Amino acid sequence: MMKYLTVLLIPLLLPACGPATEKSADGTVTEKATYRAPATVYPGREWARERPENVGIDTTVLANALTFLGTHCKSDGLEEVMVIRHGRLVWAGDSIAKVHDIWSCTKSFVSTAAGLLEAEGKISLDQPVADHEPSLATQYPNATYAHFLTMTSGYDAAGPNRWGEDSQDWSATPFQPTTPLFPPGSAFAYWDEAMIMLGRALTNAAGTSLENYLAETLMYPIGIKDWTWWNEEALPDGTPINYGGTGIKMCALDQARFGLLFLNDGIWEDQQILPESWSAVATVNQVPKGLDLAATDRNDLDGRGTYGYNWWVINKAEGASPVDAYYTSGLNHNVCLVVPEWDMVIVRMGMDGNPEYGKHLLYSELLQRLAPGIAVGAQ
Repeated sequence: MMKYLTVLLIPLLLPACGPATEKSADGTVTEKATYRAPATVYPGREWARERPENVGIDTTVLANALTFLGTHCKSDGLEEVMVIRHGRLVWAGDSIAKVHDIWSCTKSFVSTAAGLLEAEGKISLDQPVADHEPSLATQYPNATYAHFLTMTSGYDAAGPNRWGEDSQDWSATPFQPTTPLFPPGSAFAYWDEAMIMLGRALTNAAGTSLENYLAETLMYPIGIKDWTWWNEEALPDGTPINYGGTGIKMCALDQARFGLLFLNDGIWEDQQILPESWSAVATVNQVPKGLDLAATDRNDLDGRGTYGYNWWVINKAEGASPVDAYYTSGLNHNVCLVVPEWDMVIVRMGMDGNPEYGKHLLYSELLQRLAPGIAVGAQ
């Protein structure tokens, strides 16, 4: 069951409307209301809740858009869906506190760790990863952190798929490099083994597990406490290696905090949590459209023109969406969609399988359906 969240109206939180004008085709000037967005409210222990119409969202349009989204969900439906505008929770399913694996949404947290480590001077994105992971020195001497974060490193590990599947990816020995899939920077290949190796290198650079590192630098400062991160291997000194491609467990309430942080350029309350400009750099396309798509069994995941630093990017200029947006993406239809122009975050989580409709097309169309009901004005 899903439900709308309703609360008592708080006048100080309501958007203001003021006079504006528009000119008709015959030159007549008329006055209309202008939407003035309220300041962002950051969640404490709970999210501030507000009716959609009080933050410039047409309730009928929102309901119809969510119905559309629901038709492209499997058994979990909209149970773990959240819609947030100006930091206020305006719609939610009944299971938003359910904690489970977010699968490849983890990758966006890993790239954030890289951004934080760069700001500390512990790595540079243009630096060879082999500087922190010597096993790469022979076959991957020129593969940089930026290559790994954009799936253009060409990294491949020795050994077959650990689950006996047809895929070449997900070796049982992900830290044993083998012949590159391609020279670094020459092609795109969505490849979990590359992210697993990146997780090891970042652990070396951080001097602690990525779980510990992000707990102190990211998670706790923005109120994410009920989370864990899978690991199955360790560095020689016993430091756990959290796999860079997957394994974080959290709930929709907390993934939404992560989205809100990026929406606000890495600022939480009055604190700059992320390096200045990191949000802007990480969430725009970093993979040229003209790059080759590697001939792997995962080439259905094509990030050319739509992939940042482990974020997927929706480009308004491509015409499929009325606004620019970006999102985390994980197996089983786990998504945190951030829409800067609308000051909005939409989370959909579940454990029920990917949508048959590709996520990029699905969420571009969702934005099209929402657009007529979103008031946009000056803050």
